[in-house]
Order: sequence, then C-alpha cells, then structure tokens
Amino acid sequence: MTTTAPPQTTLTRAQIETAIAALQPVQRVMVRLLLLAFLDPTPEDVAFMARERSEPNMRAGLKQGGKSQVAHDKISGLPKDWILAVENKVRYHQTHLREQLTRLNLLADFLTDALAGLQLEITATEQLLTSECEIGPESLEDLRAQAKLSPLTYALKKLAARADKGEIEAADYVRERLGLEYQARLRQRDRFKKRLNLGLLERQAVILSSLSDEFLAEIWCIAVGPITNRRVKAVQAYVNTLAAAVKSGLDAASFAAAVNAGLGPRLAGGSKNEGIGSKPLDVSGDLWTQTLLALAADPIPLLTPKPCEHPEGGTKSLTAKLRNLAIYELGEDEEVKMWPRTVQCLNCLTVVRAAQQESGIVGRALDDVVARVKTRTAFPTKEAAAAAQEAAPPPETQALDLEERLRPFIGDDAGQVGAKSW
Repeated sequence: MTTTAPPQTTLTRAQIETAIAALQPVQRVMVRLLLLAFLDPTPEDVAFMARERSEPNMRAGLKQGGKSQVAHDKISGLPKDWILAVENKVRYHQTHLREQLTRLNLLADFLTDALAGLQLEITATEQLLTSECEIGPESLEDLRAQAKLSPLTYALKKLAARADKGEIEAADYVRERLGLEYQARLRQRDRFKKRLNLGLLERQAVILSSLSDEFLAEIWCIAVGPITNRRVKAVQAYVNTLAAAVKSGLDAASFAAAVNAGLGPRLAGGSKNEGIGSKPLDVSGDLWTQTLLALAADPIPLLTPKPCEHPEGGTKSLTAKLRNLAIYELGEDEEVKMWPRTVQCLNCLTVVRAAQQESGIVGRALDDVVARVKTRTAFPTKEAAAAAQEAAPPPETQALDLEERLRPFIGDDAGQVGAKSW
C-alpha cells in the first residue's frame, strides 16, 4: 500500500443522496444510519425514529392492545424529550465513528510523510558514508543486513564514551557514528512501514463497516429483530434504486455482495471480537461498497479532539515527546513504548501531525538534510562546543552537545555506557 487515499470509485455523493431520497421513509432512515459516519440523518428521520420508540416510559398510555395505533394517531406532534433522546444517541455514535476515521486519516498522513522524510535521512547518510568515509557498496550492504540485530544503544553509548576520553580519531568516530545512525534510520523506517500498513488495513475495515444491529436498535429504541429485517430490505431497495439510476447491471452475485456488505461490522482478517487482522479485505465492486468508498473520499467535518485520557495527557513532557516523535528526535525505546497509546489517541495524533507540518521536516531539500546529518554526526570537540555556547545566548537555541545529539537514538540515559541495549 503506497497511498493513504481510499480506492477510487465512479459514484458521486449526489447520485447516492438522490437514490436515498427515492426510498420509503423507513428505508431512508436505515440507510442513513448505516452511512452515519458520512451522512447526517434529517429532522424527519429523527422524528420517524422517535415515533417508534418502544420504551415503556416514553410510550406510557399507548400500549392498550388494539387501541395502541388509534391512540398514537391522535397525538399531535412529539414530546421534545423523545426527539432529544434520539438526536443525542445519533450524535454520540456519529461522533465516535468520525473520530475513528479522523484518527486513522491523521495516522496515515503522518506516517506517509514521516516515511518520505526518513528516506531523505537514509539517502543523506548513505551519501556521507560514501563521500566522506569512502564506504563501498559491500560495506553498506553489510550495515543494512546487520541493522535489525545491531545493539545500537550500547554501541552509541560506547562510542560517545570513547570520544569523551579521546580514545578515537575524528575520522573513525564519524564513520562509526554515521554507520550507527544509518542502521537506526533503517530500523525506524521498517517500524513506520509496518505501522502504516496496519493503519491502512484498519481504516479500510472501518470505512467498509457499519453500526451493528445492537447499536442501531439502541439509537432507534426498538428490538434487534425488526432492525435486522429492515436492514436487509433497506440495502436491497437502495442498491436496486441506485443501479437503475446509474444504469448498472445487478446480477445475483453482486446483489448478494451488496446485501452482505450492509450487514454489520467487517474487520480485516477477523471478527469484531478479534480486532483488526493482518490481511486486507477484498474490496468488492458492488454498489454498497462503492457507496462507502465514494463517501469516504470526501473530507470529514472537523472535530475538536477530546483531552487525552492517559495519565501523561496534557503535560508539557508529553507535548515535547510528541514533537520529538514528529521530527525523528525521540529515542527508539521511548518511541516503541508510547506508540500504542499515541496511535489510539486522536488528540496525540493531532499534536504530532501539527508538529510535523510546522517543523518543515516534510519536503526538505536533500542538501539541507545532508548538512543537518553532517552537523549531527560531527566529531565533538571542546573548542567547537565552547565557541557555539558563547555565540548562542538563549539556552533553548544553543548548539547540541554530544549527549543531546545522541538522544534521538539512545534515549534519555545517554551517559550510561553499561545500560541495557535495544
């Protein structure tokens, strides 16, 4: 998967909405609920559901045997709390669905740009290894082959200690330092590729899924049995209407695929209880699937992320870590530890994506990246550090000392040479 955009479809939103408008009222309500992440139920839809509420406290006095419908017909208008109850449940489930899609879109965009930036870092490091250190193709291949198993943390700390004690020449230091950074970036690229692939699989599954019968019954406040029956009939009616409008053939196989596509959550490679699998879903060409893909291609209305729920949420420390993650300056141990939490938090992903865009890390020229890598991997000298410190007044803009330059690769315990390796 090389793109973050959903698969293309020839259907348009106008065709979809026209087909829905031509359905019977109960079918319109059902189809809009099945497409709740992308479409807003109308006030008429909400009123239709409110009239069918079966909760005893909402229909008191109406359950009188054969007189139930007669009593119902005599009601002029609906109590406000009936309408609000349905609206609130619709809004709750719609917000949840849109938060999921927004989170996954942010994740895909962040990782796609991060991988492009990492490729520049890798290319720049290769260029310096070959030009400055005269490393040949075979040696580069050895570095690539050993990257997954190389004890980078220990090697970087040991190299820093040798430089501090004057036990290594400048040329040897730069060569080893570039080699270790090269391996660190290769490992980071592999991690980000796997995360992007999993994120795209999850997004595809979410796009092609709909609310379960249980959730639909909760919104509508009727039993699950009638929901299932209405669901099948509504999808059938919608597909028939759309096929006639777009003059598309509808054989038995594609018709069955459309009906099945409208029945409950579908997760890649697993059931709704097993989570997202590692195998992509088969994207069918049926009109229901094409409907979902067409609507998913449109921008989702902007959401205000909720505050982070994890203990570190809202702290300056977390904000700093997220910024460092965006610009490749977070140590591997810390990155791996905080990633599962970050990927599930819309607020964290919003922060990290904004930091990535504001940093200018995306779209840099290769020459600029080469210059930054060269500065970062230069042999540390006391004279250069002292001169840089005198020339830079604000502490936050002072030149990085050796420990700070290594922090993106070895974490916060840079001085502990005997620390546990990655």
